[in-house]
Amino acid sequence: MVACTGKSPSGTIDAMQKRVDAVERQVEMLYNQEFNDLVKDYQALDTTLARTKNIMAEMELLQAYLQQFETQRVVIKENVKFSRQQLSDLKEDVEQHLYDDETTAKYINDEETELRRMEAKIKYFQEKFDAQKKVVKQLRKE
Repeated sequence: MVACTGKSPSGTIDAMQKRVDAVERQVEMLYNQEFNDLVKDYQALDTTLARTKNIMAEMELLQAYLQQFETQRVVIKENVKFSRQQLSDLKEDVEQHLYDDETTAKYINDEETELRRMEAKIKYFQEKFDAQKKVVKQLRKE
């Protein structure tokens, strides 16, 4: 991985730290905007349309995504904190030349894998929330 980028290990780690910061911002934006809006939509549907139409399947799916996000938000935030510390420690170790190139590359690759996992979770929830907003909009039209 390090050889492919043409960056020094420290430069790679710096870029990864910025991506971790972006994940943290994105999960909070999802929570403060999309999640909270969908909770309000759920409550509104539950007190209006759900009383006159059979939209139980749609309501259950929306609720499931909201609950899943609530749980995963905590996990992502913990992972962000852990990754931030790991990357900071790794950068310090690299600058002190504690590891050979192969070991450094392995540690960077391990952190890259975790970072991609967090980014994929953010993308997953963004896609699910976007789809649920369309469902809510469609239900309101009916």
